[in-house]
Formats: sequence, structure tokens, C-alpha cells
Amino acid sequence: MAEGRTTGRASFVTLSVAALAACALLASRIGYAPIWDGRIYAACISVAAEHFSAESLRCAGHASQAYAAVAALAQMLAPESSVPLLATNAFLFAIACVGFHRLTGHVFPNVASLDRALLTAAFALHPAFLSAVVQPGLDLPLLPEFIWAVVFVLERRWLPLAVMGFALAFTKETGVLLYAVLLACYALCFELRSADPFGERVKRVVRLAPLALPGVVFVAYLLVRRFASPGKPVIWYTGTTSDSLLSQFLVPRLDLYQVNYAVLILVLSFAWVVSATIGADAFVGIVRAGHRESPRPVPGADRANLGFLLLLGVVTGYSLTRFTTFGHTRYFLVVYALLFVLFLGSLLRLGVGAIARRVLLGGYAVLLLVSVVRTVDPVSRRLYGTFAFGSHDMLRMTRVTGECCGFGQDQLAYSLEFTVLQPLTDAALHAIEASIPTPTIVVPDSTSWIFLDPPESGRRHFVYRLPSGAKPTVLEHREVVQGTRRPESAFYLALPYGDNARAMRELKALYEFRDERTFERHGYAIPVYRMTARAPVQQ
Repeated sequence: MAEGRTTGRASFVTLSVAALAACALLASRIGYAPIWDGRIYAACISVAAEHFSAESLRCAGHASQAYAAVAALAQMLAPESSVPLLATNAFLFAIACVGFHRLTGHVFPNVASLDRALLTAAFALHPAFLSAVVQPGLDLPLLPEFIWAVVFVLERRWLPLAVMGFALAFTKETGVLLYAVLLACYALCFELRSADPFGERVKRVVRLAPLALPGVVFVAYLLVRRFASPGKPVIWYTGTTSDSLLSQFLVPRLDLYQVNYAVLILVLSFAWVVSATIGADAFVGIVRAGHRESPRPVPGADRANLGFLLLLGVVTGYSLTRFTTFGHTRYFLVVYALLFVLFLGSLLRLGVGAIARRVLLGGYAVLLLVSVVRTVDPVSRRLYGTFAFGSHDMLRMTRVTGECCGFGQDQLAYSLEFTVLQPLTDAALHAIEASIPTPTIVVPDSTSWIFLDPPESGRRHFVYRLPSGAKPTVLEHREVVQGTRRPESAFYLALPYGDNARAMRELKALYEFRDERTFERHGYAIPVYRMTARAPVQQ
């Protein structure tokens, strides 16, 4: 009894410390103004808050009404501030953390509460999750919706499950796929595998047909949009192949995008600790199966529920890596969540003792906490390479595929380090305008996407305008070198995620670089140079 009370207190302290750490990290980003894709979603929420309608709740061409409605209502409380959107996302993430802890209780009902608390603490400190809270998007709300849908499946609570199905379907198109995968895995694991006659099993599956209503309504919605808006795509998708969506899903393939997705899931930010443990467990299981030995016990776990989560993790991972676009960690949030559960299951099945298991879980949580603010994982650094950002390094996230843009834009949202870019650039713009009211700014190739050129619908906190309200002229260096637009003078903003060495080398043939000024914050730095056109060479 005394040991149980001690473990309970330790669990409470563990969860409290993790919650406080996550809150402190998010609170430190209150002043962050979304950049890149995040700016599109922030601007959408801002417009929806002002003009609330079914159409305004479609963000970036997605069926996002469920999430956008909640975020827009919160935004109405302070239309000019970015705080409501951050608070909304933080609240959704808190719901995800609560749901995850409840899920671990169903999968590991007889495992000490401290183990489950340490696992939940690691979940709460995952860099990709916290980054998705700060950088607006539609993948974060899928996380609590999916986790609670899994919980409701395990509790056989069909009405709230259907509600989560609607939320998933009308947050992002991916949600429909996740919901369908969840129902299919449940039917296979808990209904079709029973010892009852086949006809009885089929009847039980048929009785679950009402759970398909969210999918039916979503298809009807797409049909209405198809006829109401002819010529416009009913589903947003920009992929790396011309194959149909069905073909991409059913036909296995391996290319650099698939390799990159595997690295994002299994390696990035110390994920290799989890995948190596699961891999070792799987290897032992395969060898034992080859020798026809009995399955190993999983002390404290519900084997049926753990097996269900294993199947769900495999099928979900497969499903979310079929449609290749960009290497964004936000695409795989639900996969990370499922891997956490399988991680503890593997530790138990491998027979890792309680003390060693808790050291591993606690150590992993600490590694994740450090990874939120610094790129320290040696394996990730080796695979992706790094670029200098002041005295710090970040990963070259486009190295594997060579995709857009520079060393990465939204790809850099694998941790919270990228958020330093916005205040540094803001400080640089203020200083530039103090010199010239309407300046021309040159940046490296492929670095200006919705960074210095925001959507017109954005509010003040979601745009990059100068204090005077003017919008600077922004050119990428290739435009200048090729002569498309060649100003007499300009400012070169050395955004760190672009190839500044090449840009400055090519520009120096045309311009003199003077008056370097570096804007620095916590060791991160962005230099700015004044560019003056060189006099033409006399023939």
C-alpha cells in the first residue's frame, strides 16, 4: 500500500513537471507571428473570425470547418492578437495528453502508474507536437480527435466515436482516412477474429454500419462541392506523382520521399530510441516464431488492446506515407503517438526491469525536452546535415529529397527553434525601414514564401509589414542575378535556411556589400548587408 502511494505521488509529480515544462515552452512563444504555411492558416482563422461562414472556415482548400470554427470563435475574443490561436492549439494539445494517458490505462491496466506517467510526460514534450501547437495547421487537431477516437473504440462507446469521426472528417481530408483505418482495424481485431461462426462475426460488423455515417456525410459534402463549384478541385492535394490517389494508396513504392518519411518517423529527434527498441522486440519475436516457441508475456498489458494498437500503428503508418508531398513532421503526429504506446509494450515484452524501464522512459523524455529547443540528436544531424543559424545549428531538412525550399521552411518546424526566425527578421525590418522608408530587400533563393510576402487577408499579427504600414519589395537573389529586376541599391537579408554563400558570391559580381549588421537573439543570428550596385566596367 505504501509503495502504491509513493508511486502515485511520483506519477503526479512527473505529470506536473512535464505539464509545467510544456506550458513554459509554449508561453515563451506567445509573441510568435506565424510564418510560411502557418501564416495561411492564421490568416484563414482571422478572416473567419471576422466573416464567419461555412466557406470562410475552409482553410487552404481543406474541409476544415470543425477545427476552424473553434479557432475562429476564440479569435473573436481578440481579433488583432495571435494569442487566441495559440491558446486554442494549446488547449487541444492538453486534451490530446489527457486522452493519451487514458489510452495507456486501457492498454497497460496493470502496469505501474509511474511508467504510464513517464510515457505521457515524453508525449507532452515531443518536439513535433509542441511545434504544431505554435505553428498553425490542421494536423494538430487531428491528434486529440484520433486519440480520443481510439479511446472510445476500446471503451465501445459508439456515439462519441461517431462524433470524433465527424470531427476528423471535417478537420482535414486525412482525418477521413484515419477514421476508416481505425474502424477497419477494430473490426479485424475484435470482431472478425472471434471464435464465433463466420456468419455471426459478419453480422456484428454489419451492426457497426452506422459508424460509417461521418464518411458518408463527407462524401456527400464532396459531391455537393463538385456540382456547386465546377472546375475546382474538391480535395486539396499537391503530390510528387501524377498517379491517382487510389493507385498511390494500393501500389507499394519506394522513392526518396518514402525514405524521408521513414526517417521522419523512425529517426528524427531521438525517435531511433523508440524504433530501435520496437525493432529489437520484433526481431526476437520473429526468431521465436521461426522456432515455433510460445509468444512472450507482456506483464501488465492487455494483450488484445496492445495487439490492436500494433495493427493500428502499422496500418496508419502505411496509410500516411502513401501520399508524398513535403517532409513535414506535422503529417505524422498520430503515428508518433502510437509509437509511444508500442515503445512501452516492447520494453515490457523484452523483460526490461522496472528501474531500467523508468530510467529509459525518463531519459527519453529529457532528450525530447532538450530537442524542443536545440538540435542535438547526433543521428539526425548525421543523416540530414546541418546549417549554421548564428552559433547554433539546424537540420538541412530538404537534403534527402531536394524538395522546396532552401534547407527547409515548414520542414524546419520539427522543433521550436524555427520560431526565432520571426522576431529576428522583424527586428531587421524595423532597422532597415529606419534607414529607407520603402526598401528593396534581397533574400536567398527559395526563402521568401509567405515570409516577407504575406496574404492580403492577414491581420497585423499575421503579416510582415513595416511599422509605417508599407510592404517592402522582396526579391530572391536569382531574379537580381538574371537581370529580371536589378535595383540600384537594396538590403541583403541573409536568411539562414537559404544558400547564402552562393547568393552572396553571385551578387558580389554586381554589388558591393557594406555596413553589415547582425541581429542576434540567444545565439541565433541573421546578418543584414547594404547592397550598392557596382559601376559598369568601361570598355
